[in-house]
Amino acid sequence: MGALLATASLIAALIVLEPRVVAGFLTACSAVTAAVMVRAAVQRRTAGPRLRVFALATGIGLTAAAGAASGAAMLVAPGALVGGVPLQAEIPLVTLFLVAITFLPAILRPQQHRDSLVRLRVGLDVLGVTACLLFVAWMLLLGTGERRGASITALICGATAAAAVAVNGVHSLRQRAALQWCGPAAALVLIGLTALVIGMDYTKDMDAGIAAVAGAAAINVAAGLLWFGSVRLSPDESPMPPPGSESSAGFPLLALPVLGSALVTVHHLLNGGGPDATAIALGSVAITAVAAREWVSSVALRRQAGHLTDQGNRLRSLMFGSGDVAMVLDSNLAVRWQSAAAARQFGLSDQEVLGRAVTALVHPDQAEAVHAHLLERLSGDSDGDGALAVRLRDGFGRWRETEWTTSGADPAEPGHTLVVHVRDVTNMRDLEQALRESTHRDRQTGLANREGLVRAAELTPDAGAMIVVELGGLTAIGDVRGRDLAESVLVEAARRLRTQVPGSDIPARIGETRFAVLTHSGAVRAHLLAGQLVNTLSAPYLTAGTVSHLSAWGGLADGSADHDTDEVIRRAALALRSVRSGPPGAVEWYETEMETRLLRRSTLEQDLPGAVTRGEIDVRYQPVLELDGRRPVGVEALPVWRHPRLGLVPADELQAVAEDLGLRSQVEQAVLQRSCRLLARWRHLHDTLWLAVNVRPRQLVDPAFQATLETTLEDHELPHAALVIEIAEQHLSDVREDGRQPPVEEIAAQLGRLRAAGVRTAVDNFGTGPTSLSRLRILPIDLLKIDRAVFADPVETFRQAGAVMDVAVTLGRRLGMEVIAHGLEETLDLDTARSAGCRLGQGDLLGPAMPAEHLEALLEQTRV
Repeated sequence: MGALLATASLIAALIVLEPRVVAGFLTACSAVTAAVMVRAAVQRRTAGPRLRVFALATGIGLTAAAGAASGAAMLVAPGALVGGVPLQAEIPLVTLFLVAITFLPAILRPQQHRDSLVRLRVGLDVLGVTACLLFVAWMLLLGTGERRGASITALICGATAAAAVAVNGVHSLRQRAALQWCGPAAALVLIGLTALVIGMDYTKDMDAGIAAVAGAAAINVAAGLLWFGSVRLSPDESPMPPPGSESSAGFPLLALPVLGSALVTVHHLLNGGGPDATAIALGSVAITAVAAREWVSSVALRRQAGHLTDQGNRLRSLMFGSGDVAMVLDSNLAVRWQSAAAARQFGLSDQEVLGRAVTALVHPDQAEAVHAHLLERLSGDSDGDGALAVRLRDGFGRWRETEWTTSGADPAEPGHTLVVHVRDVTNMRDLEQALRESTHRDRQTGLANREGLVRAAELTPDAGAMIVVELGGLTAIGDVRGRDLAESVLVEAARRLRTQVPGSDIPARIGETRFAVLTHSGAVRAHLLAGQLVNTLSAPYLTAGTVSHLSAWGGLADGSADHDTDEVIRRAALALRSVRSGPPGAVEWYETEMETRLLRRSTLEQDLPGAVTRGEIDVRYQPVLELDGRRPVGVEALPVWRHPRLGLVPADELQAVAEDLGLRSQVEQAVLQRSCRLLARWRHLHDTLWLAVNVRPRQLVDPAFQATLETTLEDHELPHAALVIEIAEQHLSDVREDGRQPPVEEIAAQLGRLRAAGVRTAVDNFGTGPTSLSRLRILPIDLLKIDRAVFADPVETFRQAGAVMDVAVTLGRRLGMEVIAHGLEETLDLDTARSAGCRLGQGDLLGPAMPAEHLEALLEQTRV
């Protein structure tokens, strides 16, 4: 309601006020547009040049200030004179000169490259429009009435400036889209300001007051047009006009001024008046300018048409059969002519190309560079050697790879044209790209291959780390379910890898089951990324309606500039190898100690074959004692390797190497033969002594092992109960190691068959693996070796170790198992085991693994 009252009050005030005062304050409203333009320029939100926006906004602001000052002077001091001119007219008169000085540079820039005939046509247009504007104003206001100096001065200045900006704006070639709006709008501002001067000068003429109001309204409209043309409209949005057919050659610019002059003359004659000498002179000048302009235009157009026809025929005869496209550019880099090959090679018709700036055909990213290159060739600053690679849009909207060369100017018009030869090299580039991709890209996954990764590393010297990830189980999928499914899983793994890797990092495939990622991340983020990749690649794969499972491990190495990419990859692969023998999902950084471990491992792998034959495999025996009385009840056979150079290789390391080389069965058979021979002798000292040997799941289900077991017991006349077969707890889980471990159900069935034959069974290292209690209940187990991790009592514990041990011992007894506290190292361990009611124990505290001679001496000492 308040806004409506304010609006109604403003309208009432305008109705009551004198028209000239209204005109002044209405002109002041254009200051809003000026402020909007200045704000857009300051915030760099203008589509056109900011200097032009500032200049035009300054002119509008001056006009608004003059209108406000003139309206105020009309209210406060309507009779005040300055040099015989009313103050309210003097203010906009002075402002008119300032606005003209502000507008002219804004419209006349940038400089338009025109030849002499075009410049003459533009000059004649300015003269003709100026004469017509003066003629109309003279006939309407000054021909019969009082002639005031301020009005005459305003007419001459305003008409001349308005004609100059209007003609140059309409006939612009460069930044044509914006200037064709800004030029006429600036002219309308100047005309409105001139009308304001005349209205304020003729204070007693009612028609002059109405003219002032109309001029004020025109100023506000023109201000909006200037805002649109300079702020919102891109300067080069409209295409470049064809040479010889610019707007100045055919645009009926003088039609409206001439028609207005004719109507004013008829009106004047019908009302009984007649033109005076000044009006006749102005009319004569206008008619002469129009006639001269049309004559010059016709001469220029005929000359240009003939020139283009001759040149076109000449070039057409020379270039028609050429495979390359030839284009003739004018001084504004607009295409004057193109050879027939343009339609054949690129599907570009003359209607699409002729008259347009050649850069309109170029990819936007290259437009500025191509424009600068061609201008340099056009000016003669360069000799034109060498080809420029340019992406050109053909007539079907596709981007084509081309090479541009220049051969100087058109001989028919030297200094004003440039001949450009365009060659299509798309097929050659495609072939080069295909060759590069085949060299640097893995065809199966689309990732970079090893060569591509090395090349990418050369281009990104600031890489932070190299991640190498290996997949386990892919070969088994191919063997069991077919190669196609394995390839599908591999492609899916590559897709997951690509989605997890940031855009700046480079994923690659560097082996059959091995991927690599060159990352820019630091050590912490690289380790996190490696963990994410391993987890992602280990998730189940649903392909072709089948769920597949893979394992993954990761190795990292510092991507330092001190080492080449091959060395960094090698180091990351070493880190991967160090965790490859461990559980899936492990990630490890490269360390220099890995080189030593690798050398040791390589030596062991080279020398282990034949070690049994050479007699290098020895056996250490660790006793299992009764905790009360320390009487031996059993021994565990642990194979060791007396390596000729590396010394004694412990059991864990020997068994790991033998497992990887497939020699575990050979080693364990030798251990079984030797241990059973010794056991037969030791049982004379302890008739209930039993022997425990560690067996891997694959060996357990091997029929050859079972036959060897039976034969060995018979050869040494040992009862089946004297032998204990131990299976580590981690081998009783559902985890398959690359598909090589037999199912848990098959392991349980074989243990049951052994137990039925009298051979006792045991679970080793219980408490360190994922075996569930329900599974333990159904397994055919006689002995349960509880690992020290269950009953040890570290400082950080939150629960008493004895309580856990109590539960384990109670559980074992209730399931009918004999419980052994395995790994006793300290007196506190022994006390915990005794308190829990555990009867048997094994560990370094009771007796370390020892040679057969030492064990035999121990048995002699404890013989009953």
